[in-house]
Amino acid sequence: MAAEVRSEVITHGEKSAQLISVKHGEAAIGTCFAGYTGIGGTGAVTRIFFIGGEPISVVICPNNDNKQSNKLISIAPAFKNYDQKIYNVLGNSIKRINAGESLANGLRDIMSLLEDGVYTVYTADYYPTDGAGSFFWGAYNIPHEVQGTAEKNRFIGTKSFKPCFLVPSQPLDYFTKKQKAVSDESSKRREIQGIVYHLSGFHSVLLKGHHGAVSCLENDIPFRCAVIEKVCEPYVETFLPPPPPAPAAEPAEGEGDNTDPAQAVQAAQAAQPAPEVPVFVPEGITGFRSPSLKVPIELFPKEMLKLVLEGRPEYKPRQFDALMAKINTSRKKTVSNNILPLSVLEKADQLPDYEMVESAYAVNSLSDEQLNCLLAGDVECKGEVIISPNFYQSIVTACNFLQFTDTKRFVDFTIAVMENPELSATHEYVAKRALTQLSSKKLYKFFTDAVASGDTQYEKILTFANTFISRYKETK
Repeated sequence: MAAEVRSEVITHGEKSAQLISVKHGEAAIGTCFAGYTGIGGTGAVTRIFFIGGEPISVVICPNNDNKQSNKLISIAPAFKNYDQKIYNVLGNSIKRINAGESLANGLRDIMSLLEDGVYTVYTADYYPTDGAGSFFWGAYNIPHEVQGTAEKNRFIGTKSFKPCFLVPSQPLDYFTKKQKAVSDESSKRREIQGIVYHLSGFHSVLLKGHHGAVSCLENDIPFRCAVIEKVCEPYVETFLPPPPPAPAAEPAEGEGDNTDPAQAVQAAQAAQPAPEVPVFVPEGITGFRSPSLKVPIELFPKEMLKLVLEGRPEYKPRQFDALMAKINTSRKKTVSNNILPLSVLEKADQLPDYEMVESAYAVNSLSDEQLNCLLAGDVECKGEVIISPNFYQSIVTACNFLQFTDTKRFVDFTIAVMENPELSATHEYVAKRALTQLSSKKLYKFFTDAVASGDTQYEKILTFANTFISRYKETK
């Protein structure tokens, strides 16, 4: 039976989103649970991201698939190559999108290869790293914990966010200088450089565009991708009721009609304790979501909502037994990122990492007054918690937020932290963060003065200071 692919645009407030439903899909691209395979130790659940009959990535979910735990991810050792038909579909899709077709039309053939369900598609810039400074293509040769891959981020909470880091869908064995030369030219003309499928947390699998990612990073071209996310996670939105109207003021005994009504209201309110504000939790769920999108039930197209309610987020594809037979195979050779141009590896290390992106979503804004409170050792400003009751976490998050959003304030803040001996517990962390700002004369002067002073308060940052000074001089 041929796949039924339907698309519809919904509007929520001032935002619109593209929803695509897939029914009778081929289930040739997607994820599935493999159960307790023994990989990753007791209590670890294995998930497989697959393309066709090939397991692409093995995702180990520790603590019995706890949604707040980061995953251990690696390229499946048995991977050789996926079906030529799928390869052609991916190539044709990115050509159609760059030729001017809409995402719904350009990705239609790919959508028919997915598992049944409802998806949202959009475009977004991705950083071609693993979220920790390593270029993504050769960063998953062995299973290891990948920061930022938890489905439920404890700092962001229930907020929406856009994934921005990559997991490869092919090993680095496939990198060739000849293909890179071709992508060097094509990447200059493309608006959309790759196609990704969301995997977990901040990470998506790159389906198409591996060589293009190398070219884009080397030539400072934004790596913009067409993103596919499955909308299947139920969510509940709590809400606050509107404030009650202010009580009418009654004149105090002995006072005449000359009493100021406004003052009487203030006096009455001050005399009464502030009532507790109730938080309402609706019965049942509010809607379904993906990382970047929340869709209330009342906005869901009827047929799409039925597909979500009657279907399953993941299911075993026809080729499940073949996938399971391959995940324990050993790879004959492993290629590292060292075969890539050195400039690509250096630039990858300078890109935003998961802590910066995480902080940018966790914190809405930071005023200079709030930063001054943190520098004074206070986690509150005007009676409200600035970031977190934990002081160390507040300094770290503020540092990451500023590094991602405002480099000038970041430089000023890190210097102020390192100049304060009472904040010595955070000195090493912020000094390491400062290594990304090699163009800052202010940081260069600070580190130079700190080394020359011989002051014991700078003992923890001397290694980072000397590294910054030497790298700064190399760039001049």
